[in-house]
Amino acid sequence: NAAGAIGFGVLAVRELKVGQANLERIAKGGMLARLLVEPAAEGSGRRTLKEYRRASRVVIAAGGKEYINKLCMSLCSDQLADENTLPNALVGVDIVIVPVLLDEKYQVIDTKSAWRNAVPGENDRNFESSRADEVVAFPSGSLWNDYLKSDAETAQGQGFDVLDKGITITVKKNGRILRRATGLPPFGDFISAMEVADGSRFGMPGDSEKYGGP
Repeated sequence: NAAGAIGFGVLAVRELKVGQANLERIAKGGMLARLLVEPAAEGSGRRTLKEYRRASRVVIAAGGKEYINKLCMSLCSDQLADENTLPNALVGVDIVIVPVLLDEKYQVIDTKSAWRNAVPGENDRNFESSRADEVVAFPSGSLWNDYLKSDAETAQGQGFDVLDKGITITVKKNGRILRRATGLPPFGDFISAMEVADGSRFGMPGDSEKYGGP
């Protein structure tokens, strides 16, 4: 009957949409694995994000020039009374930061130059852009534009100022996305909670021994 046909049609369209969404998610996951980075440490060759699997968690932090400047200062200058030990702490929890500088069309531009030429403010002491080189890698190649486009547009559509506030994408050691967020990376949360982020509870044997927990 007509009602049954309509119901079947609705279900078919719904299944088609779900299938399409799954295909898009798989395609984007494959694109993520192929993204190229250039580790900041001198003498390091380019790597794909896939090569970081099992060894490191990757945090992509994308935004405009001021956002990248703030990110750089948070890692490469002393902003409190004590010495900034964040880079060493991030090494200890296997985190790699990928800063990504976007222009007004959300295209990736020369992040490395912006990082190396970041300008410290009056509260940023002892700035040296190489202080965090062990945990920083710069984006390389045009595939970054394709990967970040939908994330930037989604955040913008939800009312977030992507260039000013920035967006972060946290990738677990198994290559899957842990979370997407806006703002600067919450380094304190990362350092204190990595034993549950993607350790043995998320299928990565060995992390529980390193960070504690069951």
